[in-house]
Amino acid sequence: MSSSKTTIKDLAKALGISIATVSRALNGSHEIHPETRAKVLAKAKELRYKPNIQARNLLKRRNNMIGVVVPEFITFFFPEIIIGIQEVVNKEGYQVLICQSNESSTLERKNIEMLEESMVEGLIVSVAKESKNLDLYERLINEQMPIVFVNRILPELRASQVIIDDRKWAFKAVEHLIKCGYRKIAHLAGNEHLSVTKRRLQGYLDALQAYDIPIQERLIMYVGIQQDRAKAGIDLLMNLKEKPDAIFAINDPIAVGSMLELKKRGLKVPEDIAVVGFSESPIGKIMELTSVSQPTFEIGRIAAETLLKQIKNFDTPTETIILDAKLNIRNSSIPVHKRPK
Repeated sequence: MSSSKTTIKDLAKALGISIATVSRALNGSHEIHPETRAKVLAKAKELRYKPNIQARNLLKRRNNMIGVVVPEFITFFFPEIIIGIQEVVNKEGYQVLICQSNESSTLERKNIEMLEESMVEGLIVSVAKESKNLDLYERLINEQMPIVFVNRILPELRASQVIIDDRKWAFKAVEHLIKCGYRKIAHLAGNEHLSVTKRRLQGYLDALQAYDIPIQERLIMYVGIQQDRAKAGIDLLMNLKEKPDAIFAINDPIAVGSMLELKKRGLKVPEDIAVVGFSESPIGKIMELTSVSQPTFEIGRIAAETLLKQIKNFDTPTETIILDAKLNIRNSSIPVHKRPK
């Protein structure tokens, strides 16, 4: 069969299954058994089936809706990004459908499928900590769905993204601690496969290497990204024979959680141990936490502008836009010689 002639009907006939099952399998529906989906994809490849993107796009009426999927609303970070998105798209006559995945890969997939069924004209996504939806995003990109990723991305995808240089700013945060006289710096890292976890860990390692400070594996712990996960990290660090004199946390929730856990143990920040966070939070500011501040509104605005360009012309080249950040130094990391005794 030639590639131009193969239809969903042909695939259904060749496999002896219904057209609806083939269609759902090709669309990555979670209702289809993975084994069935694999068979359909293999047959589609064998018969050189190509989805009729033009026909599908003709079916898509312009409905001036954009879908946004973020991992959580607990911190101020993602709501501020959403305000930035709305500022741009509302002026252009678009409405925003907002979903949160609650850090669940399954819910993230359901959100995306629901938005696709709602015929949104484009998507802005920040992936969940356990995102396993690479196949879904690859299909959407192949089917010419305009999509922009922010903050948390899937590096394997060829898609536009708006991020900051996490590696560089983690380096600056740890360098600040080193210049303040701290030498036994622990790192409470996020979930292992998250892109931000890898980049911030690399910045931490870069800083230690740049200042000839030996890397101690026992001072690096993958705890996660939510505040209640800090306890496990502090428990382990405080049980070490040689305790750290400073902590660089993956984000502000872990840094704030660490400060509260240390306080419970009768330890003072920064007198006994210094703490530095990442992603600037209102509670962090109140607790005088040194942290890397990201331009959240700007991330949202630029992501929205990038998406609108794609909606107007899908052939717009994909781009990675790296925005600047700022290290705000506060009382949680004052120089060793200035610490109150």
